[in-house]
Amino acid sequence: MKYLITLFVLLSVAVSAFGQENAMVWYFGDHVGLDFNGDSPVVLTDGEMKAEAGCATICDNQGNLLFYTNGNTVWNKNHVVMANGDSLLGSQLRNQNCIIVPKPKSDSLYYLFAVIGSDSLQSFTYSIVNLHLDNGLGRITQKNLLITRHILEKLTAIQHCNKEDYWIVTHGANNVFYSYLLTEAGLQLPPVTSKTGTQPKVDIGYLKVSPAADKMVLPINNDSLLAEVYPFDNQTGMISQPLQINSMEENTYCYGVEFSPDGGLLYATTGGKSYELWQFDLKAKTSLQLNNSANLIASGNNFAMQLAPDNKIYIASLNRSYLNIINHPDVSGVACDYQAQAVNFATGGSLMGLPNLVQSWMYKPDLKSENTCLADSTGFNFYLPANIDSAVLNFGDGTEKRLTPENYLLNLHQYQDTGHYQAYLKLYHCGDFEFVSKQININPYPVSPLVADTAVCPECSVVLDAGDGFDSYLWSNGNQNRFITVYDPGNYSVTIGKNGCFSTSNAQVREYRQVMAFPNAFTPNGDGLNDVFIAICNIEVVDFSMSIVTGKGEIVYHGNGVVQGWDGRILGQYSMNDTFVWFVNYSYYNELGILVKREKKGFVTLIR
Repeated sequence: MKYLITLFVLLSVAVSAFGQENAMVWYFGDHVGLDFNGDSPVVLTDGEMKAEAGCATICDNQGNLLFYTNGNTVWNKNHVVMANGDSLLGSQLRNQNCIIVPKPKSDSLYYLFAVIGSDSLQSFTYSIVNLHLDNGLGRITQKNLLITRHILEKLTAIQHCNKEDYWIVTHGANNVFYSYLLTEAGLQLPPVTSKTGTQPKVDIGYLKVSPAADKMVLPINNDSLLAEVYPFDNQTGMISQPLQINSMEENTYCYGVEFSPDGGLLYATTGGKSYELWQFDLKAKTSLQLNNSANLIASGNNFAMQLAPDNKIYIASLNRSYLNIINHPDVSGVACDYQAQAVNFATGGSLMGLPNLVQSWMYKPDLKSENTCLADSTGFNFYLPANIDSAVLNFGDGTEKRLTPENYLLNLHQYQDTGHYQAYLKLYHCGDFEFVSKQININPYPVSPLVADTAVCPECSVVLDAGDGFDSYLWSNGNQNRFITVYDPGNYSVTIGKNGCFSTSNAQVREYRQVMAFPNAFTPNGDGLNDVFIAICNIEVVDFSMSIVTGKGEIVYHGNGVVQGWDGRILGQYSMNDTFVWFVNYSYYNELGILVKREKKGFVTLIR
């Protein structure tokens, strides 16, 4: 067996490199929360916050809670109102009223951006939290600083492609996007503006950037359009001409939106006339393709959605004591495994919103493989973000393939030997690169020792053995064990599996009859054919004797061996044509081990 390990040190996409720990603890809804630091999320009930819709949380690089907010009040890690942490102006009636973004290259300063609502005007503001103050519990040092007016309740954030700075994106009360860059020098003004797409009719729903930072989605909610999906450039902050998702039916609006971890699929929840959850394939190149890719995943009470550190999408359920979940959001269709009432709260519960997080913290590019059996063509699948400048897929056996947006969807490779191969995807963007690695285990097809041809006698049975040490067994009669007991003749097949490789073997079971028979004629003429009168037998005889007599009762032959017979001679002379009587006595053990004795009598004609 060959073991090929690349000598290059693979810098696989580590969790910490993308800030996932900063999103490990959530607080939201009616005094509930989730902690993702363990193997599975733990329900939290120690939060002091009620958030009708918008809210945000932030953790340190080890996943420890720092503070959280509903846009009006900030609570520190001890669930006490932070110093100067009250009287923020973020509106509780806004979908995305706040988001927390760490200041680049700072170990203590955080920007809390908020959407302020009033009767006729919405404004965009920020406050600054210094965690070095108040004995490490933090203090708001600047509060409610105006950035701009006339914006929608849309607010999201993503890392700049330099992996240090952040883009904070919002949308004006028109068809203009504003991308604000946050650097170590602070918030950069003026913002990058992108006039594109359709002006939303109803200010409902979330603005989201994909974790891969290549796409953005915005609910439009007019009579014909549900939402638009835009290319996003996380180097320049520019947003380009979108693809459009048509309205599903009248009086239905889009509320929650979210991307799969690899950015290849989009999910949208609808409300109004129909409360449904839809999935769209972002490999689509046109609006028609995007709409044709729509999959209805579920119906019911689904509102805000947020991708979590465990690679699942959590879905708020308004005024319910639970959250719904999409367990495998990278998988197309209903196989994404939507699970209703997946997280339950004994006290408190879900409202409309979930924490608004920096989306790039959830970026998990994934290299999937299939058909890893020797002699197969192994397929590699992944979503290549649109903002990637170039990419190389190394198969781990000394060969690689340079990828383009046109050829990345079909990646087949045939390994020449079994073994472990370290394949990796190298992605270039913004003057830098990153690795996504995966160990590929190429295994042989399993071989069953199943006997291809056997027999079973009437009222008997035979045991067929598919062999030891396989992961799975499936016989043609539905049995899933190693052994099956067969009573009837026929063709029996078994599919065995080992390490994800499967093969099928067949056994032909013939009818077996225990035979002790004799011909009714023989021709002892020396031609080598039927020259001897002898028993036809397929059983193991214990005792045997045979006598042959003439019609007058004269004995012409007597023998005690089943393999011996009469050659047609009487007293050394060949007999002429005649008919004789034979008598046989024999015994044998049957299939139950019982000794059986038999007597037989018959006639045989000698033909010369």
